[in-house]
Amino acid sequence: MGALPVGLGVSLLAVALMAWDHLWGNQRGSENTFPVDSGTFFLSLGLIVVAAIVVFGVTVPRSIRNPNSIHRAAVIHGVVAVVLAIPASWLGLPIVVAGGAIALGVRALDGPHRRIAMTAIAMGALVVVFGVLGTAFPPVDND
Repeated sequence: MGALPVGLGVSLLAVALMAWDHLWGNQRGSENTFPVDSGTFFLSLGLIVVAAIVVFGVTVPRSIRNPNSIHRAAVIHGVVAVVLAIPASWLGLPIVVAGGAIALGVRALDGPHRRIAMTAIAMGALVVVFGVLGTAFPPVDND
């Protein structure tokens, strides 16, 4: 599996989630008017595009060219995605970085560091699932 389909997939997923959150509104029981927060949507769209270019245009291809340390790059992407998951999930960035962890982890499965690669894949998948659930089904706001 190539990194490009993963990069396109997570980028489109992040944009769709941000459109759901910031344009249509995902708060249950409130009467949202379209667009809810278009400024934040366009900010998150720009950040997602920049993150996708950096992750899938620079760091992932460089890591693929160096197969001896691909497992290390996969874990680094996974850790960064997990660290970004809470403070930046409302901007969609962690999902894109998690996609880098998944793409590199899958590539690293063929090498001698299978457990590390599986850890990176698990961290990336966890962040993607958290991002989808946290955005599509937000907690009820009891203000």
